[in-house]
Amino acid sequence: MKISYNWLKEYIDIQISPEELVDRMTFAGIEVEAVEKKGEDLQNIVLAKILKKDSHPDADKLSVCKVFDGVNEYQVVCGAPNCTENKVAALAKVGTQLGDIKLKKAKIRGVQSFGMLCSEKELGLSDDHDGIIMLPEDTPLGQSIADVYNISDTVYDVEITPNRPDLLGMLCVARDLSALTGLPLKEPVPVLTESSIPASEKVKVVNNAPEKCTRYTARYIEGVKIQESPTWLKERLEAVGLRPVNNVVDVTNFVMMELGHPLHAFDYDKLDQHTIVVRTAADGEKITALDNNEYTLTEDDLVIADAVKPSAIAGVIGGAGSQITEETVNIVIESANFSYNTVRRTGNRYKISTDSSYRFERDMSDINAELAGKRAAELILQVAGGTLYAGFVDSYPNPQETVNIKLRYSRIEHVLGLKIPDEDIKNYIKALGCKITEENGDDLIVESPHFRKDLAREIDYIEEIIRLHGYNNVPVKKDYNPVMNHTKFYLKRELQDQMVQCGFFEAINWPYSSPDYLNQLKIAEDDIRRNNVTIKNPLGAQYSIMQSMILPNLLKNAVTNINNGNKNVRLFEMTKVFSRSNDNTPAHEILEMCGVMLGESSEMYWKSETQPVDFFDMKGVVEDILRKTAEAEFSYAVSVEPFLQKGQAADVYYKKQKIGYLGKLDTKIAESFDIDEPVYCMNLDVEILLSIREQNKAEFTAIPHFPSISRDISFVVAKSVTVKEIIDAVKKVNPKLIKSVSVFDDYQGKGIEDGFRSLSFKIIFLSETKTLTDGYVSKLFDKILSVLRNKFEIIMR
Repeated sequence: MKISYNWLKEYIDIQISPEELVDRMTFAGIEVEAVEKKGEDLQNIVLAKILKKDSHPDADKLSVCKVFDGVNEYQVVCGAPNCTENKVAALAKVGTQLGDIKLKKAKIRGVQSFGMLCSEKELGLSDDHDGIIMLPEDTPLGQSIADVYNISDTVYDVEITPNRPDLLGMLCVARDLSALTGLPLKEPVPVLTESSIPASEKVKVVNNAPEKCTRYTARYIEGVKIQESPTWLKERLEAVGLRPVNNVVDVTNFVMMELGHPLHAFDYDKLDQHTIVVRTAADGEKITALDNNEYTLTEDDLVIADAVKPSAIAGVIGGAGSQITEETVNIVIESANFSYNTVRRTGNRYKISTDSSYRFERDMSDINAELAGKRAAELILQVAGGTLYAGFVDSYPNPQETVNIKLRYSRIEHVLGLKIPDEDIKNYIKALGCKITEENGDDLIVESPHFRKDLAREIDYIEEIIRLHGYNNVPVKKDYNPVMNHTKFYLKRELQDQMVQCGFFEAINWPYSSPDYLNQLKIAEDDIRRNNVTIKNPLGAQYSIMQSMILPNLLKNAVTNINNGNKNVRLFEMTKVFSRSNDNTPAHEILEMCGVMLGESSEMYWKSETQPVDFFDMKGVVEDILRKTAEAEFSYAVSVEPFLQKGQAADVYYKKQKIGYLGKLDTKIAESFDIDEPVYCMNLDVEILLSIREQNKAEFTAIPHFPSISRDISFVVAKSVTVKEIIDAVKKVNPKLIKSVSVFDDYQGKGIEDGFRSLSFKIIFLSETKTLTDGYVSKLFDKILSVLRNKFEIIMR
């Protein structure tokens, strides 16, 4: 929408420059997309008096004129037939830019010319090219032609949000600026001279679609004279990009741009039986509109018709059959309001966008229709004459109700985070055009004005209060709460990157699942993962609960990959799982990461045979993740998860807290998910990993300056003793010098008694302060053997 600075000043005494107004409107929520300086290119076109006119010596149709601009005299060659001595003309001097042409000193048929006397067409003021501009001889010289024609203006192209139809007119914007600045608003108050005959005797209105036409008013004027609009009216319309048509049509457009409410004028004598019928169109009914296009309507369209045919598509575009022409004598002024949904659908259906539809689509006020019709009648009487019949015909079946909102001072302070004086709050509310109907302690009861349908909740008023108070007046607080925990954010990203580096692809699934999957995984009835959050309107049975495990969705993803020929599957997902509270709302939302792996452990390579993935492949992935988190106290224990195969499953612990599991999926359970090959899976509680990362900050350790010494040890031990227990026992002998203990062989078979196994470990000794001797390491090694014999009854090999 375009806003004229000059026009705006008719309603409010703006004390700031056009440039400053841009910032004021933008901060008020009226976004200025472009600024146009009208008449700027005409500032150098000045008024000059033709002192003397002589015939051109070598051209009969040219004249040589001496002109005076109040300061200097110029010789100009002119070919206009109306060029007259002692008259005032528009002079473009040498150096003036006219469109794409820059005037230069020229010699025309042998005579020097130092400028040009211009016509209205050459200056873009009109299409008149019959002669140059001629003004009375007493017109002040030296003035800019832009000032004389009153076209110096600043026009703003603004974007109005759909919830603010109250800003779609000049007076509307002025009202908002008045609230912002405290300057008084000068609202036009229409004064009508009416005959004693009521309009209802001339016009009949039948509203057959009250749900789509919430109000329809009609005024009747008899004996108008259709002619060109006066200059002031044409200037106002041209300033905002509208083309003048005739005085009556121009008034309806003027009022629309002034008050923000669209109107339409019908030729009364072209309405069959002088009746207006608001109805839905018949399916297939046709109408020729003002754009000269014929439209075939549907039953969803609303039309304004006479007793026989449609005369307009309601709220969108008028019909050609009842338009105002030079022969029009009697008119009907329509000022109505239509359902915004109806107008929007019709406009979209026929690809029609007009100034009227743009406004009706944003839900106009029913009450404003009466004022707009009255204002239009007043101006039409001024510019077109005629007799206005008394009153107006009004179809208003369901009057717009007033809206009362409770506003609390305490709530305003809580939401905004600052204390605004109570008196200021009341002043802001009144400045918006609202009425305070009751005040009781902390509470205010506020009645919203009819044109502010967007003020329907307490929070809407709070938003308006801070807007008027000024966002720039909100004090800056030095202390702030970070929007996010950067440590956790980047760690989550690192964990995802680590899984990708391990060859996994990330899956993203809906966070929904089915209780049947929990049955397939044999989850116990008293398991917290059975405490599901149910969905009231699920897409289907398989989406009836919020997921409490990520694994089922990943298994479905694996099946999809297998069915599409991808046999080597590595998938992971990091997402939330949910458990229910007593009122069926999520009591816990825990971020977890789950992964599945099946197929070959590596790509096919001609130098070596491929191997299927196994438990240790998945264990290696988990340990990579744990190392990424921190060098903390992680351990493993035999898993009790019912869906993992015994002997190939482990639970992961941090100190004494379980943080996840890994292992091979039970064969029968895998088959229930339509997977007939070994599947290995892992699941980690990311929330715990994040907290571990925060507790165990990474510290710099210098590269050792002294050499390390390694020793290998092999022994037979009972199967009931875990590798983790052995490693812990070895490290406790001397934690400072024993840097690592790793198993490199695990043998069970011929030569080893049942219930036992042979294990081989590599132990690395390193001091950060001195070089270790073989003798010292040997003593330390003997101590390790003694501890292992006493604690685990090992038998050396």
